[in-house]
Amino acid sequence: MKSSIGSLIRKLSALKVAAVLAATVLSSQLSFAAEHATSASSATSSNLAPASVTKIDSVTGAPDGKYGRLNASGLKIAVVTYASWASVTLNLPANVAAGQKSYVKIKAPVAEGLSLDLGSLVNLLGILQADGIVTTTNAGTASAELVKDKDNNLYLAVTSTASYNAVTVRLNFSGFTGILGVAIGTVHMDVDAISTYANQVFTPCEAAGFAFAGVDPDATGIDLSLVNPLQDPEKAIDGVVTPTNYAFLQNGTVGVASSVSQTVYLGTPSPGTNQVLATISRPGGLLNLALLNNINIRAYLGTTLVSTQNVGGGLLSLNLLTPFENNNLVTLSFVPGGSFDRIVITATATAGVFNGLRIHELSSRPPVTFTGGTVSAGRVFDPVASNLFEAETNDIPSFSIQCGLPTEFTYALFEVSAPGGRTLAGTLPNTITLNPDGNFAGTPATGQDGTYTFDVQATNQFGQTAVASFTMLIEKALPVTLISFKALAEGQTASLSWSTSEETNSDRFDIERSQNGKNWAKIGSLASHKESTVNQYYSFVDATPLRGQNLYRLKMVDLDETYSYSSIENLNFKALALAYPNPVSASQSLTLNVGDWSKVSLVKVVNASGKVVFEASNALLSGISTRNLVAGAYVVQVTHTDGTISSQRFVRQ
Repeated sequence: MKSSIGSLIRKLSALKVAAVLAATVLSSQLSFAAEHATSASSATSSNLAPASVTKIDSVTGAPDGKYGRLNASGLKIAVVTYASWASVTLNLPANVAAGQKSYVKIKAPVAEGLSLDLGSLVNLLGILQADGIVTTTNAGTASAELVKDKDNNLYLAVTSTASYNAVTVRLNFSGFTGILGVAIGTVHMDVDAISTYANQVFTPCEAAGFAFAGVDPDATGIDLSLVNPLQDPEKAIDGVVTPTNYAFLQNGTVGVASSVSQTVYLGTPSPGTNQVLATISRPGGLLNLALLNNINIRAYLGTTLVSTQNVGGGLLSLNLLTPFENNNLVTLSFVPGGSFDRIVITATATAGVFNGLRIHELSSRPPVTFTGGTVSAGRVFDPVASNLFEAETNDIPSFSIQCGLPTEFTYALFEVSAPGGRTLAGTLPNTITLNPDGNFAGTPATGQDGTYTFDVQATNQFGQTAVASFTMLIEKALPVTLISFKALAEGQTASLSWSTSEETNSDRFDIERSQNGKNWAKIGSLASHKESTVNQYYSFVDATPLRGQNLYRLKMVDLDETYSYSSIENLNFKALALAYPNPVSASQSLTLNVGDWSKVSLVKVVNASGKVVFEASNALLSGISTRNLVAGAYVVQVTHTDGTISSQRFVRQ
């Protein structure tokens, strides 16, 4: 037996290696391991156990998924351990302030080819506490914690009591012997690079960047052999807010009071105006909601407490309690009021009572801003066709929402107890509802005309909310119930027709025309039937439509001169003749299709020789007499007040 052990010792001793590295600088907004990194390996007790550092060039620059490897090995005989260590020193291009974190990206240590279960081994047995992984800085006293990013990558979060620019990570085989209970074996750990995020610039509307979730929770009063106090910590920072995606913080059934917490580290301090957001749900075992008073959220800047909020006693209001009772997700938020770089959520349980918490998201985000305005009007008896996104203020689009796209939010009336019922800031008719997608639905009823002002709350996927005020005008019902209104081009005239199914206190229909939809002119009027409950039919002919676009509408006037408008019909007479008939006989007058004579300054008729044979500056509503024109070809010219000239050739027979 002694001979076998001696042979093994000699074999291990023969394998000892060492390595040294020099590297170039990489830089960006972030600071990465740069300038140079060095590695070393050693062995205690006459260097009997081998150690090495390999692929050191992969450890420089930014984290890129290329890892160098620290290897250590050892032999345990009775209570005497022959062990080795391996280390790498990572140099930063600038000093890191005392208390500020830098992050060394690593992979979980592997012993004898088996990956260690960090969920239990590191958290419950403490590789860091057993000095299996030792982290030091070139100034001050260093400390390290194991954390994960949203992609489940593992890091050593390093701080020091003094400003530093170099971090050494050392893998000690001797730290694993008591934990693993091994007599002989090897341990290796991969190292990618080091980063510090102090110079990172915030991007508006984005979460505070480079969040890391602590792997090792602060757990007291728990028998660690009975429960893992923190499961899947990275799921609390991955930006996925669903019922099935969460980190699980639990106390377990214990005989004394217990407390567990999860920490989220921000890569750079967050402004005090940012919101701390916690989307949580309760596990099935949390039957006593009074225990919510034992859950709190704290914001820190380094070791300084900036703000603390109690879930049960303040953040979880009555309107959130019901969904929380039903295992639904609830988002809590508060503004710390001062810069912070760490968020801690803690659950405390009394003796013998199970307590825990599902943390779906824990983050720092800028507040959402939301601007409203006046939405499209509705009308009594007509289905509303309005939405929030087309809101205007003084005819200028005013709807806006930040941060995020409008489609990333859901919308609801704010502080409305029921449709038509309101506690603050106005209401809408009880026949109108606001859908979550921002569209209104419903049909206003008799007596619901008027101007309504109401508040809308927008909520995004992270539970952030903002409130904006909107206005909607509900117009009175039309004096008549209009079944249809149509405009058809018939040759060079416009034929208008409409029908009603009911008329009440109705006086007349004024027919209006426009070319631009803004300036309207009355071109005719028809008396209504005053009172009617049967279908009535009307028609009107515009014998001289305008050249180009012609918009028509009905002004439906009551006996008391109140009125409302129909929908707008559009006809286009692009090829409309300026003068007709053509050819024209001596017994006929040449009619000019001008439309608005107030915009005409001069009319001429020119013969084939270029001589003006007719000229007038007044409105020629009855046309131009051709009795005195000899047979032949002519050109009629119309000069408009804006200086444009329209002309057309015609023939006098």
